Amino acid sequence: MQESFLVFITKISFYPTIVFTGLVMFVTLYWVVSLLGMADMDSVDIAETDGDFSTSFSTGFLTGLMLKFGLYGVPLIIILTLISLIGWLLSYLYTSFLHQYFDSGLLYYLFGTGALIFVLVVSMWLTGIIIAPIRKNIAKIPKRNASNNIGKIAIVRTLNVTDKHGEAELNDGGAGLILKIRTDINDNLLTQGDKVRLVEYLEEANTYRVAPVKEK
Repeated sequence: MQESFLVFITKISFYPTIVFTGLVMFVTLYWVVSLLGMADMDSVDIAETDGDFSTSFSTGFLTGLMLKFGLYGVPLIIILTLISLIGWLLSYLYTSFLHQYFDSGLLYYLFGTGALIFVLVVSMWLTGIIIAPIRKNIAKIPKRNASNNIGKIAIVRTLNVTDKHGEAELNDGGAGLILKIRTDINDNLLTQGDKVRLVEYLEEANTYRVAPVKEK
């Protein structure tokens, strides 16, 4: 058993599997942090460009690539999770059955890089197929209840709330709703466990602007 475990650890440490192993570790850590209420699902996003040509080009290329594979319409962390898991599995199979014939040297990295690119493309393609029905179902979810929540009290579930980050839980009489919230107050006034009032629904961002509820 111990020997098998060591063989497994060795294989996931080989190039290119190590790249996807790192990605899997990242998304796993992110999900744990999110469940603990220290981050929301939209915290991971493509950085905005700052006007620099090289940055704009690379970001535009990445965005275009994601659109080409249908990688949109759901939180980016879900996309990264699927790509990481699929890529890890495919690269692990490559390492187990093919990569063993290239012990080291130029061929090791040459074939490894080729496999990395191939696995990444296949992973993005499969992820696009998987999230397609999810994206369609999300688009069909009626948003008529969003405005009905205005004025209601919710409880902050993330460590703090800013103009770019925050989540709150709203008691709807059922399992509860997890809502994305934002505030213009950026001095960590709103923290986990605080009560907030939903004062405005921002439809384009699917978020609520909130205000603190003063305890009487």
